[in-house]
Amino acid sequence: MKGLQMAIAKHTITTILDTLGENDFVNIIAYNDYIHYVEPCFKGILVQADRDNREHFKQLVEELMVKGVGIVDKALSEAFKILMQFREDGRGGLCNQAIMLITDGAVEDYEIVFEKYNWPDRKVRVFTYLIGREVTFADRMKWIACNNKGYYTQISTLADVQENVMEYLHVLSRPMVINHDHDIIWTEAYMDSKLFALQPQSLLLMTTVAMPVFSKKNETRSHGILLGVVGSDVPLRELLKLAPRYKLGVHGYAFLNTNNGYILSHPDLRPLYRDGTKLKPKPNYNSVDLSEVEWEDQDEILRTAMINGETGSLTMDVKVPVDKGVRWYR
Repeated sequence: MKGLQMAIAKHTITTILDTLGENDFVNIIAYNDYIHYVEPCFKGILVQADRDNREHFKQLVEELMVKGVGIVDKALSEAFKILMQFREDGRGGLCNQAIMLITDGAVEDYEIVFEKYNWPDRKVRVFTYLIGREVTFADRMKWIACNNKGYYTQISTLADVQENVMEYLHVLSRPMVINHDHDIIWTEAYMDSKLFALQPQSLLLMTTVAMPVFSKKNETRSHGILLGVVGSDVPLRELLKLAPRYKLGVHGYAFLNTNNGYILSHPDLRPLYRDGTKLKPKPNYNSVDLSEVEWEDQDEILRTAMINGETGSLTMDVKVPVDKGVRWYR
């Protein structure tokens, strides 16, 4: 794979990364005569697909060089081993597991690999992307996808990437519509660009609540067709109004964080910095972990309880800044 095909493959990988979020875990394995992880520090594990890791992967993918012949069976075996270990450890949300196989051809169907790692339960879906105009290997790639509850697509040009990559989302959403599941999600904090341009001092942080919309027609329900997503923007200050101020006390405060432990709203969250006379958002201001602002939670008791959705109360001594950090009290 080289030239235009390599460019299409790289663009396909970055587009897949763009479809992932903080609730997903990912890794990328490059393969030729041998397999190697694009990031050696992530060898044998899955990492959270937050913005930092996604951008890091994109940079590494752009630096990939072509050499040798791709040994697909070794790459598949390694991917299955990682997912199996991740599943056995009980990590993540234990939802869908998938392998995205991006190649310009497959010389065999790798049935032995699938029999060893994925059949008969088929706990891992395999999505195949055939890069280029060559159709010689199309039947094998279709067989791999269809026999592992995945989806096959061929990407011939750069213009085809976006549309074809999105097909895997329809496949993954089928169980949800068939089971009438409509999960509601809340996004990380973000700034409204127009409001920020007009009133940067107001710092109106927002979050979005969203849910999928599926086709409920009787003739298409079994296909699990995802029609789209519906959502609404919610200012975080409106959510904070729900906090009972009369229970907080003089120096008490309420804060919000996501299910991944990232801060939505906190008195010590400082998402802006001054560049000359202008205020600008800090990079990754919306992925500040709770442990970075609540220092006294050294054993992460509070953070763990909140992420696990536990209710109740706990007590701990904290240092609270007053007068813009000039004085502290416990």
